[in-house]
Amino acid sequence: MNKAVHVVAIAFASIALASCSGPRQAKAPEPAGEAAAQGVPSGAVVEVAASNAAAPWYAKRFDELGFYSFPTPEPLPPFSVPDLSGKAKGLADLSGKVVLLNFWATWCPPCRQEMPSIQILHDTLEGAAFEVMAISVSEAPSVVANFVKANPYTFPLYLDESGSVSAPFVGRGIPTTFVLDKQGRAIAGVIGARSYDDPKVVSLFRELAERLP
Repeated sequence: MNKAVHVVAIAFASIALASCSGPRQAKAPEPAGEAAAQGVPSGAVVEVAASNAAAPWYAKRFDELGFYSFPTPEPLPPFSVPDLSGKAKGLADLSGKVVLLNFWATWCPPCRQEMPSIQILHDTLEGAAFEVMAISVSEAPSVVANFVKANPYTFPLYLDESGSVSAPFVGRGIPTTFVLDKQGRAIAGVIGARSYDDPKVVSLFRELAERLP
């Protein structure tokens, strides 16, 4: 298994937003003081504190918004998927842009719930170094095409009809979303529906597009 996917699987085991595999309750990280009170070795607390001190500038903000932020950017396995017209695109084609990599399906209520906010994020950041890559998981092109006719979203939609591309990423349910830096590496992720039009979310993505090298 790719290192990044393995890290994601471990990290997401404790993430808790509502997804199509069933709603779960989020478990917030324990403050160092609480951890010590519960008998966590002091060395472990110091190690966590040191790790937090060296975290990227965006890490705390992602954490506050309910995302898991990776300690360091994690490379993802290369892949390519077709859009609704059949034109293929891969992560390499998005180099130089911050990417919202979203795995979804038409039958998934939380996926449909968050899509209007993804559209708003897409529209708000038009012209910035940012792009959405929303991949339909294990659905026929005709199903997705009919969905788009009834729900005319304009952010980029792609197809993973066989589910083979999505499989390493969606074991905990959908929607599953990653935030990628301009080199195509995962810097944060979340399972379950989010409000991507939240002003704090929009502001963070705008800063990522402006500040990341």
